Amino acid sequence: MSNTLQNLQSAMLASHGIGAAEAAHLMSLSPSAVHIDRALTNLAVQYNNREYIADSVLPVLSVKHRSDKIFAFPVTTMQEISASAAASPRGMPGEVKYDITSNLTYSVSDYALMDFVSNDEIANADAPLQPKIYAQDIVMNFLMLAREQRVANVAFNSANYGSNTAALSGADRWDVPTSDPIQKIEDAIEACFVRPNTMVIGAQVWIKLRNHPRVLQYILSRATTTMGDVPLRVNEQLFAEAFGLDNVVIGRAKYNSAREGASASSDYLWGKSTALIRVEKTPSPRATRTFGYTFRFGTMETREIVDNLRGVRGGVFIKTSHSDSEFVIGGATTGFLYTTCVS
Repeated sequence: MSNTLQNLQSAMLASHGIGAAEAAHLMSLSPSAVHIDRALTNLAVQYNNREYIADSVLPVLSVKHRSDKIFAFPVTTMQEISASAAASPRGMPGEVKYDITSNLTYSVSDYALMDFVSNDEIANADAPLQPKIYAQDIVMNFLMLAREQRVANVAFNSANYGSNTAALSGADRWDVPTSDPIQKIEDAIEACFVRPNTMVIGAQVWIKLRNHPRVLQYILSRATTTMGDVPLRVNEQLFAEAFGLDNVVIGRAKYNSAREGASASSDYLWGKSTALIRVEKTPSPRATRTFGYTFRFGTMETREIVDNLRGVRGGVFIKTSHSDSEFVIGGATTGFLYTTCVS
């Protein structure tokens, strides 16, 4: 700045009673002097859970009643060898013998959660906050996480697989480089009467399995697949194709395993197991062969219930509810479970 301009500026400030010290302060304003902090209008932080896989493991099947029986043909029906040779040109063919049972009975349980949103919250919320929408999202997440846990407890429960289960230990575990998970998976598939089409695996196991030396050799040693060139890393699609499966679903959901009031401790919900199961998302009305379903009476619904008694101006309850039964149908006939797959 030239001396002439500086002198002119000083004279103008002096005419308003502003000295040199005050002028220097005005010419070097800090950011805090020209801006008052307030909430961003285009961002709010929310930590959503990892993707849920419950619907891929026990697909939802709508039912008309809260409880009912399920007709079932014993698995031996399709395994018995009958004498089918005709006795003579005029002889009568032999008759097949089979039975049908209705021993399977489901009964749904009710699940519901809610949150209260006051009219004051709604009226005073700054953008981008939308209290009712956030309440609905958070309540839904609580319900979905609880359902994820119930399905995990069914799919990774060795009691649901009869003799088709094994706990891996020592050198057989898949975080041991000399183990053979390829053979274990093939053995599990062949142990089932109905061939599994889905592998359900905990994230902790998948991290080790996808990097296991034998898996890398088995899958990445080829140049191309039906999906194109082999990528640098093993993914779910490549793994499924290698074993003739339709899907590989990974349980990545996490939950707070600490007691209420204690510091949060994030842990994997699905644990260290791997299940090979048959999943039929749309069963035939005449017959199905699947590991299990989630029978749902009605729908998962959210309701807004006005309550004018609370607070000064009342508000609304955001309530979400559903009625489910996580039900095992095929069990050992359609699945095999490995537990403690990694240390």
